[in-house]
Order: sequence, then structure tokens, then C-alpha cells
Amino acid sequence: MTVRELSRRMDSQELSEWIAFTRYFQALPDPWRQTGLLTSAVLAPYSPAGKAPKAEDFNPIEKAPQHETQMKAELQKLLAFAND
Repeated sequence: MTVRELSRRMDSQELSEWIAFTRYFQALPDPWRQTGLLTSAVLAPYSPAGKAPKAEDFNPIEKAPQHETQMKAELQKLLAFAND
């Protein structure tokens, strides 16, 4: 559904209520969690002992935008993991 169509069908208060309901009760299926679980299971046999990725590692999370130095540090971690 497009943003315009959603705006016609639902006001911001109702959308906020659905977001809160989904966030706190997770009533709707979560494809990100399912994909993260599958991905971590597939990668586990190929990961070093004790360093298998968790399902949460593949899920987007809400957090403040990173500073450029923080992004570089995260990329360095990914490169180090890939080279292990």
C-alpha cells in the first residue's frame, strides 16, 4: 500500500495505535525476525565456535543515527568477521 493510500484509509492516530500494538504485543507476523532466524541458522555451521551470529543481528532496530566514526567502526567489525 502506498503512503497516499494509507493516508486516505487511516488517520495518524489509528496508525500510531497499530504501531504501538504491534511493537508491544507483536500480534502480526514479523518477517524480519523470521529471516534473521533462518539466516543465523544457515550461517552457524560456517562460523567460528562461539561466534555464530544471532537472529537479532539481522533485524533492523530503532536507534539514533550513527556518527561517521561509529559507522566506520561498525564496518571494521563486519570486515573483521568476514575475514575470520
